[in-house]
Amino acid sequence: MKKIYLLLALFVFGLAGCNSLKLLVDNDYSYDTDFTTYKDYNFLACEIDTSFICTEIQDAIRRQMRARGYRLTDESPGLLVSYSIIRERVEYKGYNQPTLERWVNKYDFDNTYKTQEFNFGGGMILVSLLDAESSKLIWRGYASGVFNRSKVKKPINYYRNVVRTIFDQYPLFAAGEQPRRLSSL
Repeated sequence: MKKIYLLLALFVFGLAGCNSLKLLVDNDYSYDTDFTTYKDYNFLACEIDTSFICTEIQDAIRRQMRARGYRLTDESPGLLVSYSIIRERVEYKGYNQPTLERWVNKYDFDNTYKTQEFNFGGGMILVSLLDAESSKLIWRGYASGVFNRSKVKKPINYYRNVVRTIFDQYPLFAAGEQPRRLSSL
C-alpha cells in the first residue's frame, strides 16, 4: 500500500512539473559598461499595443528594479528600460559571455564577444537596459517560448514569473545598495 501512495505522489509531482515555465532564458551585456554607477531608471514605451501584457510586464520589471534598489524617476535617469514582446518565431544573434556577475567582479576570462545564432520558437520577451546619456544598450535579457501554447490560459502571474526569470540573469544592485534575497519576488 505504501508503494502505491509513493507512486501516486511521484506521479502528481511529475504532473506539477509539466506546468512549470519551460523557457530558454539568457542575457547579453556590454563589456564597456561600469554597472556599479547606476541608481535610477525610467521606461521607454511598450513596442506593441497589447495593454494588458504591457502593463503586467512593466509592473513586473518595476518590481525587479525596486528589489535591486533602483529608483524610478522622470528626472535624468541613469538607465532607460525597454521591453519587447515578439509572438512569432525569431532568429536572434546573441553572445556567449561569462555571467554578468563574473564580469563585474573582474574574474579572468577572454573578453572577446563570441556570437551565437539562436532560432527561437514560441515568441519571446526581451528586456533591455540602456544608458540614458548615450542611448547605448548595456544589458538585454530574454526568454523564448513565452507564447508556445497561446490558446492555453496562462496561470496567474505568468508574465511576472517570466520577467523574474529574465532578471535572474541580472544579479546586480543599484549603486550604493546592498544585495538582498530576490528569489521571493
